[in-house]
Amino acid sequence: MKTNTILSKAVSLSLCLAMTGACIPSAGAAGNIQASAVNVSLAKNAAKVTAKKSAKRNVTLTQKLTLYKGETRELDIIRQTGKSKASVVSSNKKVVSVSGRKITAKKCGKSTVTVSVKDGKNTYKVKIKITVRISSYKHSIKYSTEKATNANVPASLVMHRQLLAGNTYKLSLSGQDSVKFSSSNKSIASVSRKGVVKGIRPGSALIKAKVTANGKKYTFYTRIHVYDNIPSPVITQSQIDDFFGSSAFVGSSLGVTQKKYFESKGKGYLGSPAMLVTGCYGFHNDEGANGSQYQLSYNGYTGPARYVIERSGADKVFINMGTNDMFGDGEYVFNNYVSYLNGIRDVNPGLPIYIEAMTPVYSGGEKGHLRNYDVDTLNSLLKSWCKKQNDIYFIDINTPLKDGTDSLPLYYTSDKYVHLTFSAYEVWTDTIIKYVKKKLIKEMKAKDAVNTYCEYKTSSNKKEALKYVGKLHKGALKTSLKNKLR
Repeated sequence: MKTNTILSKAVSLSLCLAMTGACIPSAGAAGNIQASAVNVSLAKNAAKVTAKKSAKRNVTLTQKLTLYKGETRELDIIRQTGKSKASVVSSNKKVVSVSGRKITAKKCGKSTVTVSVKDGKNTYKVKIKITVRISSYKHSIKYSTEKATNANVPASLVMHRQLLAGNTYKLSLSGQDSVKFSSSNKSIASVSRKGVVKGIRPGSALIKAKVTANGKKYTFYTRIHVYDNIPSPVITQSQIDDFFGSSAFVGSSLGVTQKKYFESKGKGYLGSPAMLVTGCYGFHNDEGANGSQYQLSYNGYTGPARYVIERSGADKVFINMGTNDMFGDGEYVFNNYVSYLNGIRDVNPGLPIYIEAMTPVYSGGEKGHLRNYDVDTLNSLLKSWCKKQNDIYFIDINTPLKDGTDSLPLYYTSDKYVHLTFSAYEVWTDTIIKYVKKKLIKEMKAKDAVNTYCEYKTSSNKKEALKYVGKLHKGALKTSLKNKLR
């Protein structure tokens, strides 16, 4: 029974195969079928790769740039009249506007300016992520445009970047099949296979990123400008003259010779500050106890310093006292000095006061308390006290005048006592100018950081503003800027 059933099924299978024209393959035929299947699979994969290569492609280089509010820069686009032109768009026109090749920083914030070039199915983009800040002394990189005249090659942006010698940054590319980097001058700026650029020494080098996508080639350019140090803020002579020109200098016989030194430098030196000085002047005769000839004067008015300063109209005052006041130790003179300053502030509230340290004494001319020990004690007490006061500053002119010694060197004294030569006044003046320059730079950085935060309120901007404001001396400006950050 089982045998008949098996035979019956075998006959049925044979009839079925015969009717459909099929046959049972041999072992060799089975191998051919498997090879055909592999070939079909490879063909499908190749088709996918070809489709991928022929699809529209965006190849993008991402760059960063800081602009300062009000700046306009012309993008360095080469071959703009060639085979394919570049288009320029801004993601936030309120922050950075675009007009042709020109971009303008309008207000603080962030914007991405995209420079696009189409070539067949490929689009090559440079995305410039721009941060706009406020600065009263900084500017973004300035550059000369590159030259390229081959009209058969698509347009391209030459991105200009600054880099400190020894520092690195990576060129960020996406969308390409392959890329090859090169530098026009490896001794100035090198570039690795992975696109890491390193500044070597001052100068400029052109970094090329040659990409391949969809079988087409294109080159991105970055001009690296290498510096050996970060450029320092520059305070102009005009700013210095404006600062000192609206001030007054108060002093005794040292101040009288200082006035002569200023006059020797020519008309308008340091903006021609008011020189409220007279010989033998001191705390003890400020009120006229020893006669008006020992009091300060301004435009025909003679009287106590607080009123003479008021009459002068000065918006700040530099004071050098002590030479005629050493009737006790350093602490005794310090207390008299503070009383004198309080009297000035009572009549001139909020007036910025710059205390110029008492100058040193020639070692062979020390008398009583007019000796370097008490002078140093007085200066130390004044320095500590000034740190706690609003808009009262201490300028150490004593140390530079000692020139590495413990007293006034012979070449800086005109009488082997306390009076100074013009060489000493040169050191004195250079010291106060350097002090003022540093102060102005601190104030500019603080103002810029606060104004940037007020236009673009981010936590990082606030943190930076607080850092710079924190470096300021106690006073009206610091209080005002702090209030803006609240």
